[in-house]
Amino acid sequence: MNAYKTISFLRLFVLLFSLNTLVYAEPQELQSQQWMLTEEQWDLVKQGEQLLAMPLLRQVVDVWALQWGQAIELRYPGGEEGELWVEEVKDWLISLAIPSKYLIAVAGSGEADVIIIKIVKVGDV
Repeated sequence: MNAYKTISFLRLFVLLFSLNTLVYAEPQELQSQQWMLTEEQWDLVKQGEQLLAMPLLRQVVDVWALQWGQAIELRYPGGEEGELWVEEVKDWLISLAIPSKYLIAVAGSGEADVIIIKIVKVGDV
């Protein structure tokens, strides 16, 4: 399967999951959601198929897909390790069809082994 077909398949997969799981949620409820990705969780899923099966990332992508124009804020632990980790997470989210312009990395999750993920209005960061 070439890269274009793979990306198209992933976008279709995300769209179908979005419609299936979040059809009854109100926009305010969607935006107020927050997820915590631990370093331990991330270390278990470093391959594409496993990422798609990870409920946390699937929920983030599903909620974001219903709110075009919103951004995904990734509040990560500071320091070089935190920066490397958040860049890796951003790369995978981009591979799941989220444009990089909607991914905002912000230092300061408050915990050394957690990235806090939120859907935010583009002007709210």
